[in-house]
Amino acid sequence: MHKDRPKTPSEVKRKLRQHARFGCCGCGLPIYQYHHIVPYSEDQHFRVADMMLLCPLCHDKATKGVFSDAQQREMQETPFNVRNGLAGGMLHTRQNYCAVLAGGVLMVGEGPVITVNGESVLTLNPDEGGHVRLSATLRDRSGNLVALIEDNEWLSGDTAVWDMESDHQKLVIRSAANQVALNLNMKGEPAHLRAKFWQDGYMVDLRGIGIRVNGVGAGQQISEGVALAGMTMDIDTRIPSVQLVPQLQKGLVVSEPDPLQRLKRAAEAWRKLKSEEPGSTGPH
Repeated sequence: MHKDRPKTPSEVKRKLRQHARFGCCGCGLPIYQYHHIVPYSEDQHFRVADMMLLCPLCHDKATKGVFSDAQQREMQETPFNVRNGLAGGMLHTRQNYCAVLAGGVLMVGEGPVITVNGESVLTLNPDEGGHVRLSATLRDRSGNLVALIEDNEWLSGDTAVWDMESDHQKLVIRSAANQVALNLNMKGEPAHLRAKFWQDGYMVDLRGIGIRVNGVGAGQQISEGVALAGMTMDIDTRIPSVQLVPQLQKGLVVSEPDPLQRLKRAAEAWRKLKSEEPGSTGPH
């Protein structure tokens, strides 16, 4: 987005997301930008009828004229997710919360999932009928910000150095040098997260089981049989260690060896926390 251009109004964004079923009109990728079919430089508008959702790669093609006006209109009229019957888009949960398995630890709640040295690097929020809003801050080995995603909108970052792919309910983002990677699979419950984040020269690696900082284990105090309800894992790269930070006024730690019961108990704990939050209308 040009620095001197006003932000796309929230109501316009909402209508465009709903029309496209929460994905790129061309390929369905759930990371997108808001594209003007009628260029903003020619007509300073935010008309829903003359805009659509496009992923950064399709957006670049559209602005460079790879897609003709007729092709753009066809994509806008029949978005990819509509054509393929993906009512909830490609990142979708049947619950009103996010359940994620990260480093072998089950996390149930909403908001920041992983912070590194106090900075949020991954946030997940359920929204609009089960659609999942993802925010991510991706840095390179030197600590430079190389990509910023906010509520699935790609705000900044050179898309030429990124490779993104999406299957139904799965998102993979990786750099050409494999310095930063995000693999989120939401085909089941809980979702499975594998990721590598760079922060202050340290690489945080979330594998299937375990959290490692520059190859050194962190968070050993968090066992595999634990679930976090309404908690964020804050990874300190200097020690390294993992601290648990409540997403609401408080969070809960659930210990349960059986995976299904662990998920059930964590979900119940999260609903209880939500119902006790000031301003809540009751259990969700």
